[in-house]
Amino acid sequence: MKRREFIVNSLLTVAGTAVLGACGANDTNKQKKSGQTNRVVTRKFQHLDIPLLSFGCMRLPTINGQIDMEHFEKMADYAMRHGVNYFDTAFMYHGGESENALGRVLSSYKRDSFFLATKNPLRALTSKADVRRIFEEQLRKCRVDYFDFYLAHNISVLTIYNFRSFGVYEELVKLKQEGLIKHLGFSYHGGAELLEEVANEYPWEFCQIQLNYLDWTAMNVRKNYRILTKAKIPVLPMTPLRGGALTRLTGSAAAVLANEAPNDTQASFGLRWVAGRENNFTVLSGMSSLQQMEENVETFVNFRPFTKQEDEIAERISVILQKKGEINCTTCNYCVDCPRGIAIPFIFDAYNEYRATGDAEAFLKRYDSLRARQKADRCIKCNFCNEQCPQLLNIPPLLEKVEETLKNLRAQQAVK
Repeated sequence: MKRREFIVNSLLTVAGTAVLGACGANDTNKQKKSGQTNRVVTRKFQHLDIPLLSFGCMRLPTINGQIDMEHFEKMADYAMRHGVNYFDTAFMYHGGESENALGRVLSSYKRDSFFLATKNPLRALTSKADVRRIFEEQLRKCRVDYFDFYLAHNISVLTIYNFRSFGVYEELVKLKQEGLIKHLGFSYHGGAELLEEVANEYPWEFCQIQLNYLDWTAMNVRKNYRILTKAKIPVLPMTPLRGGALTRLTGSAAAVLANEAPNDTQASFGLRWVAGRENNFTVLSGMSSLQQMEENVETFVNFRPFTKQEDEIAERISVILQKKGEINCTTCNYCVDCPRGIAIPFIFDAYNEYRATGDAEAFLKRYDSLRARQKADRCIKCNFCNEQCPQLLNIPPLLEKVEETLKNLRAQQAVK
């Protein structure tokens, strides 16, 4: 990157961070006075009022494997009517169809009425020219002439070579200077060492990371959050409910929440925890139904700041969950293109539900609903899945772990 470009962008980032300052919810009384009590609260990002709840479009409703456009349109309409006007997608979501679907839906609204974010697919790059080529394709798919927020997607040990060798940051800066990108950031799933390096190497305006009260300690996401805060990079948190796992609490974890936070649902508690981290400017939730949208909007229309006592409750629940031995899978589905056709996210989700509930019969029933070619024992350890996993999981041994658990459960049933 040229020195002049670096200086210009550094000034932009510093100015933006200064405006962000003590990132907190706007005065809710201001909304009440204006009669906008049915709209979610907002936070400042630079000069912008961003809804504290944002719509992630990675887990859209589907029918027979295809995006259910009628349902999606209802969700988007409800979101817009309640001030949830930040939409996040990516080149690879829903097999490349999320951007198309979002473009179709948002074309019904004025361009300045919503914020649109998408991402450069670092893994798909084969040359520097791909950066602009793919970007222009994304503009066409989304039916817009600029992106409000644009990210280098999932910088990690698996993508850092493409990111650096193809000069991705420098190419994106050029697009920003042309007015095609308003705010430039990156998403990240990995460890602290690389994050610290990347965060301080470039003048980013924001960073999107996995953030929820379980992974805060279970995956030491707390360290990543603190690195970004120290670097004065605003955080855009994703997977606030750990792919839905934090809405399926059972046993002692569910009891703690029900007894000590009776005014919250499992979802609202998790969302409010994420919103309680001061360097966050919105909470990105991948909603899959209108019901989820309505419930989440309710949380942020009648938003209650998280308390120190509630932080202690979250820590207690996290300790309980970590003892259950669940697999750190967020069902992002990046690994669904397994060459063998193994249903990896489904298998891990079923296993995690079993670890949470102890319901062996339900686990076996879910697993047996798979076709033979989709099951864990078909793994040939080609490691294709490992190359796709943003959590950097070593998936083949985990499939073996699930298979061993299944064998033990079947043996126990045979004895009964």
